[in-house]
Amino acid sequence: MSKGLVEKSDAILTLKGVGKHFGGLKAVDNIDLSIKKGELHCLIGPNGAGKSTIFKMIMGVYEPTVGEVFYNGKNITKMKNWDRANLGLSIKMQVPGVFGELSVYDNMRISAQKHMKSSERDEEIDNLLRFLDIIHLKYEIVNNLSHGQQQWLEIGMSLASKPELLLLDEPAAGMGPTETEFTAELVQKLNREGVTILFIDHDMDFVRKIAEKVTVLHLGKKFAEGTIEEIEANQDVVDIYLGNS
Repeated sequence: MSKGLVEKSDAILTLKGVGKHFGGLKAVDNIDLSIKKGELHCLIGPNGAGKSTIFKMIMGVYEPTVGEVFYNGKNITKMKNWDRANLGLSIKMQVPGVFGELSVYDNMRISAQKHMKSSERDEEIDNLLRFLDIIHLKYEIVNNLSHGQQQWLEIGMSLASKPELLLLDEPAAGMGPTETEFTAELVQKLNREGVTILFIDHDMDFVRKIAEKVTVLHLGKKFAEGTIEEIEANQDVVDIYLGNS
């Protein structure tokens, strides 16, 4: 394994020949992926294509069987997930990981306590809740929130660590049209404010709204990559994925 820094580039995240094997199953097979700073990049592909496994290797939940992961030039392949979070990586999974019996504020406070000065924490939490348009729910018990509101809260909890790179696993899953539209606007606004975003989604209307670049995975391999227009014009992609979505 190479040590230290990779060559200087504008990439915030680089995967080099990354694979994850479970016995004889290659869930991810020799993936090269580069995410530029400030990019809004989407991973798509059929179920079982390896998307969530890639997220888990980026965050340190899984160690790659082969290959290396670099963040801002630093080799983080064997780094613990909490150390990666301290570097500026954060993730919001598809199923909200919120504390349902606590208030919105308490959920945010738990996420923020290691990353914000206590003297500034309440003001910063309020700013995030305003950004998410849920400031009016600050003291509401989370179990009383709608699915979409819980998803937005968890995005806020992910932002409490002030990440440079945010991973979103199907951020609009289970939402209605109005909530989906707001989520698209929210993700775009985050990106405009300097957060690099890598997300997974199956909703191609959502992907069309926000993705600058799309990577298609199939059977654990990188199948295609390009703009959304290039991906939708690729007949092979249509045959294996878009035609069945």
